[in-house]
Amino acid sequence: MERFRRIYLETLTLFSDVPSERFGYSMAFQSKMASFEIMHKEALRKARNLKTVMKEERSENKVAMTETTRAWYGAIAFFEAYLNSFYSLLQIISKFTPLFYSKDRDMIPDDNFGTQSNFFVTENPKFDPELSSYLKDGLSWYETLRDNRHAITHRVSAFLGFEKDGTIIFRDYPPKKESNWFSKKVFRELEEYLDQSFNDLFDFLEFYTRHFRKRVPKSNRTELILGSAFQANIE
Repeated sequence: MERFRRIYLETLTLFSDVPSERFGYSMAFQSKMASFEIMHKEALRKARNLKTVMKEERSENKVAMTETTRAWYGAIAFFEAYLNSFYSLLQIISKFTPLFYSKDRDMIPDDNFGTQSNFFVTENPKFDPELSSYLKDGLSWYETLRDNRHAITHRVSAFLGFEKDGTIIFRDYPPKKESNWFSKKVFRELEEYLDQSFNDLFDFLEFYTRHFRKRVPKSNRTELILGSAFQANIE
């Protein structure tokens, strides 16, 4: 967890140092990071609870598995909440990106993370070659998040199932544009996905902060934020 905390603080201080009139975005980032962490913990807890309850009722040969059904709905609710909190966090991060390009900031879309990534990867790969290269090669996790979040928000609900050993799996929805969207069924382990996607976000933030810190010098304000944060942690 120390690595996650370090990356979070480095990102927060970067956002605090960038010249901006958008103070509200920095506050929103903190709030959405907290929501993301809470939803991750709760989604994991609900998934593990579902696995436990299902095994208990199955071992008792219950026909009407009432507690399993209740736990199943709870796991679905928090998985969907996790996907939405993750997606919402990325939208706030995309608001900061244009601010690092003082002369050309108006060129960069900030309406959503996906549109912005497309700007760097497809439309203007030479605008910032290092960022474009990273986004081109390292965003498969975002595509998975986007496809599943869009599917559960606009068309269906998350679907959770069980492997023979009780492992919880979810249907990994493909992009809407695929012609066999309803017939194509791919499943992934839920707990594994929750942990991997959590790591993916912090890998991205680590790159993002390192990349844009080259454009923004650290200020005294940065040291104050870091100092107070670590002091609070000690207490």
